[in-house]
Amino acid sequence: MSLKERARKALSKPSPYGVDVDVSSYTIEEPQVYGEVQVDKSVEEAAESKVGIKPSVSQYVQVGQTAFYKLMEKSLEKYGVKVMPLNVALEKSEFARGLVWRLVSPDIDKYTALTYLYGGELGYFVYVPPEVKVPTPIYTCLVLRAERKAMLAHNIVYVDDGAEAHVVTGCTIPHGVKGGLHVGISEFYVGKNARLTFSMIHSWAEGMHIRPRTAVKVGEGGEYVSYYMIYSPVSSIQLFPRTTLEREAKLYAASVIAGKARGNYDIGAKAQLEGAKSSAEIVSRVVAFEDSEIYARGDIEGLASESRGHIECLGLLASPKAIISSIPTVTSRNPQSILSHEAAIGVIAREEIEYLESKGFTEEEAKSIIIRGFMSIEAPGLPEIVKTQARRLIDYIARSGAL
Repeated sequence: MSLKERARKALSKPSPYGVDVDVSSYTIEEPQVYGEVQVDKSVEEAAESKVGIKPSVSQYVQVGQTAFYKLMEKSLEKYGVKVMPLNVALEKSEFARGLVWRLVSPDIDKYTALTYLYGGELGYFVYVPPEVKVPTPIYTCLVLRAERKAMLAHNIVYVDDGAEAHVVTGCTIPHGVKGGLHVGISEFYVGKNARLTFSMIHSWAEGMHIRPRTAVKVGEGGEYVSYYMIYSPVSSIQLFPRTTLEREAKLYAASVIAGKARGNYDIGAKAQLEGAKSSAEIVSRVVAFEDSEIYARGDIEGLASESRGHIECLGLLASPKAIISSIPTVTSRNPQSILSHEAAIGVIAREEIEYLESKGFTEEEAKSIIIRGFMSIEAPGLPEIVKTQARRLIDYIARSGAL
């Protein structure tokens, strides 16, 4: 059976976990591609204020089903780095054609099927040549600006042997837009002794349904660092990237989740330790405000000798109406694989607030300090500019959550 036939059969197949959505209720526009980044003021303002990324200086921008990119920008051209819409790469490169839908199958569920059949392979393609160390982040920005629309993206990143790169993706909507569907299929390849750090910041709104579907393959001695943050209300989000690791490869996956309104947040990461001496660490910090429901997942499967994995999930209930469920899973299929997990969920302790009040802080300031400290994660290898943005957003979450 062909991929297209499998995808068509999967159009009614719900996700294996989380909230189901009727995808037929959303309009999908025809894909378009432009060689210059030109977006209107509302998109520019939303991206910069909500996720800290200026579309005008990004290497790739997608607004709905329209892609904008800079044709071989000089800052990357000198390194031989390629950044372009995936559909453009597929026209030009046999290498790119050999990468698509290898790590993510079109028939996983209705969201992958929808993107395969109707997305037009819109999304970003990033290639970093062997041994190249890209000194500056590669910025990409995805914006949905119309209600009842679907934005479908298929992203490929390939960091070749011995190379290093950092990709930053910001996803958001302009003020006033509430109802929509965003599906992002991402396939990341990290070569032998290569390193990819990937930061993704989400700022959406009530009425939005978000469906990333990500798979990562890390070659021998390679390293993949993922940092994910969401701090906005949504109707629902499902994010459960799967990373397979070869010999001596490493994964560090961190998630910072601030649940708002009545949103359903189902977020985590899965690691498959396929190579000897491979390792994975999955860390999450979860704060649930208002009526939000958060399901924090972590899954590590030990398949190889001397492999190691650890899951850490800490949750903070900031509302009596909120729910946090921590779901760690560790599975060993090799007697020499060492796996562990820890999870803790609690509330802001009254004695901590009183201690800070004794130092001259108000109750709101005390809560803000506690939330800020709780949510801070020092993910290894993040560029300083990304750390600064993360601290700014954590400050915003702490201030708004303390009110």
